[in-house]
Amino acid sequence: MIEVYRIPVPKERLRAMPKDERVLLLLLGYVSNQLSMLQKLLTFATNKTPIQEFEQHATGTQTQMLIRFTIGALNEAWELVRKRFISNTMAQDYLNQLDAAGIEALTNLKRQFRGANLLNRIRNNYAYHYPCNDEVDQAIVSICDDPEFDGLLNLYFSNHGFNSLFLISDLVFIQGITKLSGDLDLERAQKELMGEMSKASMDLIEFARSFAAAAWLKHFGQEMLAKDIVMVTDAPNVDDVWLPFFVEMGTPAVNKG
Repeated sequence: MIEVYRIPVPKERLRAMPKDERVLLLLLGYVSNQLSMLQKLLTFATNKTPIQEFEQHATGTQTQMLIRFTIGALNEAWELVRKRFISNTMAQDYLNQLDAAGIEALTNLKRQFRGANLLNRIRNNYAYHYPCNDEVDQAIVSICDDPEFDGLLNLYFSNHGFNSLFLISDLVFIQGITKLSGDLDLERAQKELMGEMSKASMDLIEFARSFAAAAWLKHFGQEMLAKDIVMVTDAPNVDDVWLPFFVEMGTPAVNKG
């Protein structure tokens, strides 16, 4: 059983906030929601290893796509912080009001995203954008030249598109991202990428929490008063939820009219 505190936001005080602060508060809340959702999906996608090898390839492909979506979301969230907080005059005021954890998270983010960082390069080429023709062509040539990929150059088609997989297409993305990382060892490159992604996600969520707390103290008062406590009685254990790739399709409803 999970207890969730319902905290009403006084609309008159919300309206009274300066526009830039109000907008950033709401957008950072969305950032926290989005990153939490994507982290859950990544956890669910990796909670189980299928027995059959081709199913392992399919769920692995699904996990890789979720990683790319998360990286894209992380970059967009950082751009929000950089353009609408750091570059805004409000930062001068809020930097004195953020708690220690929020300041540390912001410092970490500045360090991680400065220069040509791995997450930004992946975002620009393989996350929310498609790679150029030359990069795709180089990746497929490299894959064809590597005997380790021989058993993976496959397409899987089923009666429903939900259960079809262009595995060879995902190999292009994996190969391209591995090259971007500068480490030709796929396993090491993957560990580095997961570490960078996890660190950025945790820091962005922490900064969003710290900014929300500072904004509340500044505009809403010293306390957060809960209207009531709502109970979630049927939440599954996080380790028991699995996001498979292949799914049985339900029987279409029969129109008896």
